Amino acid sequence: MNLTAEVVSIHIVKKQKSTVEPCNLVTVRANFGIEGDYRSGKYQDGQITLVEAEAMDKASRRLGYEISAGASRRQIMVKGISLNRLIGHRLRLGSVLLEGEALCKPCSNMDQRIGAGAKEAMNGKGGIRCRVIRGGRLRVGDSVTIEDSSLVFFRKLLRFPRKGIYSAMRIFQR
Repeated sequence: MNLTAEVVSIHIVKKQKSTVEPCNLVTVRANFGIEGDYRSGKYQDGQITLVEAEAMDKASRRLGYEISAGASRRQIMVKGISLNRLIGHRLRLGSVLLEGEALCKPCSNMDQRIGAGAKEAMNGKGGIRCRVIRGGRLRVGDSVTIEDSSLVFFRKLLRFPRKGIYSAMRIFQR
């Protein structure tokens, strides 16, 4: 059986601590993230965050109520693909090319924004942080595919020095 993975929702936050806004179409910039989202930035770790719709559904069932799309504050919700195994892999979402960098671990904000027990319900299913390799337009309904993964081991090794370089560049940009 051939399953198709796709983007099911996109959310941005324009200012820190402001409400999540759903979008049907966004512009994603290479080595930056989503235009208009305060969480995106040059040389920032986790320029885009993804979460699985299936994980959110499972957390909803565990909590006993529906978690609205965007409540996790992850920017992109996808369905039909397991994200946790994609660290070091490249993913194509429509015309946008991403590289999985790290797991998004649920924090106490989940309990505040979603409800008591949400952090625990999402433990191990909080999504992933990605770096933008190639930007473009991203739409709800775009397909999600895993690109060639032959260099995954080397990409994982290269992540460590890059994180240090990104941290240093942020300090000098101030």
